[in-house]
Amino acid sequence: DCALAAPPASVADALESGRDEPVHIVRRSRVTHGQPVAAELLYIPQSSVPDLSAIDTPSGAARARAVLRELQRRELEGQENAVELGSARADDAKELDRLPGAPVLVVTTRYIAEGRTAALSVATYRADTCRLTFGDSGGVEIHQDPERRAS
Repeated sequence: DCALAAPPASVADALESGRDEPVHIVRRSRVTHGQPVAAELLYIPQSSVPDLSAIDTPSGAARARAVLRELQRRELEGQENAVELGSARADDAKELDRLPGAPVLVVTTRYIAEGRTAALSVATYRADTCRLTFGDSGGVEIHQDPERRAS
C-alpha cells in the first residue's frame, strides 16, 4: 500500500523534512513459507521521487509500485542500518500475527543519495523467527527461519 501523509516527528527529523510535509509511506509485508515475518514502512520524501507528479493513482498497490520504481532510479551512495529489540505495536502485531507487546526486532535503514536521506525504512521483524548474524565486515544479516521458535 502507499499513501501520502505527514510522517512521525522522528522520521521527519531523519528525512530532514518539515514535520507537516507529506511523504510517500509505502507499507510492505514480508512473508516466508506463508508466514508473516516482517512489516515494513518505507518513508520517501517527495523530493526523492520528483517524476511521480505524472502518476494519477492516489494510493494503493499501483502507487506503491510506482514510488518504488522511481526510487530505484536514484543512484544511492549507501545506507546505514540500526537494529533494536522492541515491542510490537498494535498495527504491526496484527500484521505479524502476534499479540501487541510481543518481542520484535526493529531494523531502521537510512538510504543516502546526494549526501541526504533519500528514504527511511522501519521494518519490524518477528523476534521468534529471526536470527542476527554479525560478520567481520561490519554487516548484519537477518535470517528468517519460521522453524525457529522462542522458548
